[in-house]
Parts: sequence; C-alpha cells; structure tokens
Amino acid sequence: MKRAGARFFVMPAMAAALAALVSCTAVRQVRPMEPGENVVNLSLGGPMTKYAGDAFLPLPFLSLGYNRGLTRALDLEAGIDLTHTLFSNPKIDLGVNWRLQQPERWHPGITLSPRLHGVSDFKSAVRVYPALSMTWAWRATRSLWPYLGMENFFELQWKREDDQFQTHHWLIAPYAGLALCHGRWQYQLEVRVYTPNLDNDYGRAAENLGFGNHGILGFFLGVGRTFGRTRADTQPSE
Repeated sequence: MKRAGARFFVMPAMAAALAALVSCTAVRQVRPMEPGENVVNLSLGGPMTKYAGDAFLPLPFLSLGYNRGLTRALDLEAGIDLTHTLFSNPKIDLGVNWRLQQPERWHPGITLSPRLHGVSDFKSAVRVYPALSMTWAWRATRSLWPYLGMENFFELQWKREDDQFQTHHWLIAPYAGLALCHGRWQYQLEVRVYTPNLDNDYGRAAENLGFGNHGILGFFLGVGRTFGRTRADTQPSE
C-alpha cells in the first residue's frame, strides 16, 4: 500500500520533472529582507491534476522553506519538499536571492536567484539540477506585493525518468503572484505555468491540466512567519 501511495504522488510529477522540482520552492521571498531577519514559510500546492471525473485540483505538495537576510541586497534560501520526502524521494533546494534593484514606488524590485535542486531515492541515484530565476516585484502598498518572473531549470541528464533521451535541457516556468505582508506574517498566492513552450508528450501526464497541447498549470498557497529584525522595524510608518 505504501508503494502505491508513493506512485500516486510521484508519478504525475515524473512525467513533468520540472513541476516536481519547483514544488519545493513555491513560496518565494519577494519582499526585501534586513540583515539578520529570518523567515520560515510553509506552502501547499502543485500542478493541476485530475482526481475524479473531470475535476482538476492542485497536487497537495507540502513544502517547508527558510530565508535569512545576509545583507539588504542578499539573502539565503533553502527548502524541502515534505510530501516527496515522506514517500522516500526527498527533494531539497539551496540558493540565494540577489536583489539587483530595490523597489521604489511603481518601479519594481529586481531579484536574481541562482539555486541548486537535489533529489534522491536513497538507493540508486542522487541528481542535482541548477536553476536560475528572475523576479520583478512591486510594492503596491505597504502590505501588498504583486510580482511576476521566470524560472529556468537546466537538465544535466541525458535520459529522462521514463528512460527516453532528454532532448530539452533548458526548461522554463513563468509565474505570477501576490504577497500580503501583515506584521510578522506574510501570505502568498502564486500561479505558474510549467514548460509552456513544450508539447504535452514531453511536458505533462494525461492527468495534468495545461493549455491546449502545451504546459502544465499550477497553483500554490503559502504562509510565512518572520523572526528577528524586520524591514518594518527600520522604516517609519506611512
């Protein structure tokens, strides 16, 4: 029974390797951080998948993340996919957020985020996937941060999970979302599209929802809690 359960969660993601990897970094830290500030976040969501009949719902990937501000332009980020870890396929990521431009009025903040994603089955293999994303975030109000961006994954393997030769080594996932920051809490909604430039025979399983013959649609919800010094502590009230 345990093995069958693992296949339920993992197999749709194997047909869309990018969707499985990105699931452990759903909640991104769009608001700039202060040195010494810590954020712990929890996110739930994933690719839209058919469960029963014609109903589609996001796969319930549960992820835990952590950010720590190093400077006002750089923070450390780490995450673990709890769902895949529970079924003996742990996925972790580690990277930094380099804030090239701070947000000012309606001029967006620009963040460049290099990361390494790792996955293992504890038996036969450990794989590492480099990734690079760029995010544009606007400070619409003191609390609301709309954002959009693009995730870029680089597939280093010559064969896919289904033992077919890998023909696409650059995989993309555009995203957009809204973060609500209230005191030491932040809440987030994000929608993303995995591999919108690839046909369904590569990008998704039959159970996933895409756009015609391309890509996979995914939704995520997140909540985070700040510890230590915050940006609000250093700024006057508006």
